[in-house]
Amino acid sequence: MKEYNLKEVDSTSAGNLPVLVGMWSKVKHFLLKEIDLDRPIVIELTEKQAKVLREVHDFWFQEIEFPELHDFFFKDINLFAKKNK
Repeated sequence: MKEYNLKEVDSTSAGNLPVLVGMWSKVKHFLLKEIDLDRPIVIELTEKQAKVLREVHDFWFQEIEFPELHDFFFKDINLFAKKNK
């Protein structure tokens, strides 16, 4: 049978008594977890995941060369010109 230390129990330490871990304690420990920002982040991908990630990256960072789109965005606009009637 296991003995528990019931002497000298204060608010900061409960001796070696078992603690019931509730839902709020789990959430609090998850949210207040210390994160080491100096440690490098390593993501291991399978070949298929790496291929999909590469395709998505290439899609998002592709060079768009539409002359009409360029002409539309870089059209000269004169705000102070008089309207022709």
